[in-house]
Amino acid sequence: MCERKDLGDLGEKIAREYLKRKGYKILDKNFRYSKLGELDIIAEKPARHASQPRLQRELASGQVAGVAGRNDIVFIEVKTRNKTGPGGFWPEDNITYAKQKKLIKLSQIYLSKHRLFDSSWQIDILAVEVYRNGSYDIRHTENAVGDMY
Repeated sequence: MCERKDLGDLGEKIAREYLKRKGYKILDKNFRYSKLGELDIIAEKPARHASQPRLQRELASGQVAGVAGRNDIVFIEVKTRNKTGPGGFWPEDNITYAKQKKLIKLSQIYLSKHRLFDSSWQIDILAVEVYRNGSYDIRHTENAVGDMY
């Protein structure tokens, strides 16, 4: 089985590949601020219905009010574990109240440092369970951490 850091790195790699397949644009990874902690993945959420050619043209030209020029930023906390059999805990169960507060604070710092003041944002949790045979399961919980202040 994987060592803890190796398992975490594998989970984050699987998570980035999953997000790219879903249309997310990866903006940053492993953003660390002081001793407060780290944000695993920062991504831009895919535009809704952006596959429609007309909407793509309108977005590119800035003709869609309230959408053009605004990024939907998603901060993704990745939790990974080896899955050796049925039962047990879910990796996302390790997101404590204190961890949620840190994720919110780190997200606010990231937005400020990158001058993304007008961006809407959310914190998602992506759980990766890796099996002995190399296969894996992913659970993506959107907007999993809310504003607690």
